Parts: sequence; C-alpha cells; structure tokens
Amino acid sequence: MSMKYQAVILAAGRGSRLSEKTGEMPKALLPIGPRTLSDQTQTTFLRRQIEVLADLGVDDIVVVVGYLRKQIIADFAKWDSPATLVVNPTPQIETSGSLHSFQFAVRSDNNVLDGSKQTLLLDADIVYHRDVLARLIDAPEQTTILVCSRTVNDNEEVLVYGTVEQPRYLGKGLTPRLVGGVPCLGEATGIVKIAPRDHLLAREITDWMLGDPTAPEGTLPFKGFGPARRATEHEELTGRLMLLGKMTSLCFDDLPFMEVDSAAEYATLRSVFYPQLLKMEKPE
Repeated sequence: MSMKYQAVILAAGRGSRLSEKTGEMPKALLPIGPRTLSDQTQTTFLRRQIEVLADLGVDDIVVVVGYLRKQIIADFAKWDSPATLVVNPTPQIETSGSLHSFQFAVRSDNNVLDGSKQTLLLDADIVYHRDVLARLIDAPEQTTILVCSRTVNDNEEVLVYGTVEQPRYLGKGLTPRLVGGVPCLGEATGIVKIAPRDHLLAREITDWMLGDPTAPEGTLPFKGFGPARRATEHEELTGRLMLLGKMTSLCFDDLPFMEVDSAAEYATLRSVFYPQLLKMEKPE
C-alpha cells in the first residue's frame, strides 16, 4: 500500500428489490454465513466488508446509514470495528440516491475527499474475494473503477465500456450503438477508487449534480443541476469522471464477486457462492 486509504461504505438504502428480506431489517445486516471456516460466528454484508478492509490495512472507514439505521447502530456497537457511522437523515430514504449518501459522508467531519488519502467508495451489498480489493489497494494512485470481466448480459448489470486505460461509459441496457461500438470491459463492481488529485473535482461534481446544501435555499445551485438531483446514484459521479478522462479501470475475471439484488440471488449467495468463497480464502 502506498498512500494511505479511507473507505466510504454506502449502507443507507432500502434494498427494495429484496423487500421480502429487508422489510424489517436493513440489507447491510442480512446474514451471509460464517466469518471464516475456522470462526463460525455469523457475519453480514456490512461486517464482512469492514473486516476485509481492516485486514487489508484500511482502518479509516466511514459507513453511511439511513434506512432502519437504529438496527445498524445497535449491531455495530457489538463489533470491534474501526469504522465511523454517518447518518443520511432523509425521511423518505427512497428519494435519496447513493450519491446523496456519499455527499453526507463528504460533508461530515471525517475528512472525506480532503486530498489527504486515497478514497475507496463501496456499495454495501456486494461480496467478493478479499484479493479483489487487495489488487485495487495495491494499484497505482489514480482514480480507478474496479470491473469484473464476467457478465451474464441480463440488463440488470451496470456494464463498463471502453478500454482498460480509458473506460468511457457505464450503465444498464446499453447497446453497441449507444456506446459507439467500443468494447465491454465487464460489470462495475460498485467499488471505485478516487485519487487525491481528483478529490476537489469529485466534490464539485457531486454538489453540481445533487445541489450544494450551503447555497442559498431555493436557488439553482441549492437544487442541483443533475436530472435526478438527490436521487442520483454514485455511478453518475463515476461516469462524469470518465467523461473528463480522469478514470482508469482495473479488471479481473479469476476471483469471485457477487452483487445481491433479489431473493434468488441471496439464496444462491448463502448456499453456493459464499461457502465456495470461504474455501478459496485462507482460513483465519
């Protein structure tokens, strides 16, 4: 690891596509299986992410919570965790996108995007081999999107298009015509690294899209200029950094990665994917 890292995990959403499981429990707290083969303590999406980061030397971790946050706060208090919680207080959390949650982290007292550390931005609902994240941490200090080269082309994946050195587009349902015929690199994992030299730009893009909460209320800068405003997802920030030529990519196809959006995927995660993942990882 070169320059130190800070991580921001986005765990504020409802997980509405998994509503049969998340009606009374935040998605980030859904159990996924034992911590390791040698420690059968049950872990969750969020706890595993925090522990993987800490094991890789990232001890400056900010977690943004919102939906059913009291449960996360209570569960969090039971862990020996280096993370700090930031609250997205939006009453109707479904109107607040993941970039809005990130903005609360940026504007907290945790020195997010202040130019002092490389910033990892991570979705909470993903599970992967720890070496996937290790590769991104060990990669050169430049703004980078982590891409899994394996795809199923079901229109649910956020796919990345362009070259490894210069990814240009990402989104769901994009056709060859919509991306100008450039090749598909794979699925965006929900993990992005923002280099310190791009921190100020990332802050400015975020406020431009969502609205600057320090601007006079009712003005256009306060309301924001992005089409979705507060409902904007963090992939829009990534896309804008691509457009400005600030983004590179790190692709992998040899290690497990899974995003969970449905009850069927969650069942597969617990019964097949995660047990196999633990066998691949070195027991602790």
